[in-house]
Amino acid sequence: MNATHDLSPREPENALDQILRQELRWEVTPMLTAQLLALVPGAPVLMPASVRPKSWYSLLVLVLTAVAIGFSLSVAWQFYSVVGAELGIEEMLAQIQAAPAIGIQRLYDALPISRQFVGVLIIVRNQLHWLLLAVVLWLALDGWQPHRLTQRRTS
Repeated sequence: MNATHDLSPREPENALDQILRQELRWEVTPMLTAQLLALVPGAPVLMPASVRPKSWYSLLVLVLTAVAIGFSLSVAWQFYSVVGAELGIEEMLAQIQAAPAIGIQRLYDALPISRQFVGVLIIVRNQLHWLLLAVVLWLALDGWQPHRLTQRRTS
């Protein structure tokens, strides 16, 4: 083959070739260039320029993202409420919410002494709830920091 054949113009590209050519082009970021040059001995040191978007742009992107998420959630809420109404999910949820009360009532009917046992469990649960709340408040107000606790154990 002769060398001029390789340099001759190529046959016309189709649309897929043009799209792939544009999408497969990769431009190296300055930070990657600096990291690769740091691996080569004797290469010049390049400082990567930190480019940050302007604050108004960041705020605009944040607001638009919040609006898009809110809109998506409202559309999903509407869709699932319609689907839920068609499938009878509200009735199922009402039955699920009523199931513990029905189960406890059946337990009371079968074993009358269970009323006292359930009453004791409720009192213990309430006391544990207040104890947990007191511990959390004490730790929050005392300024508990986990790394101080581990330092004390290691020393």
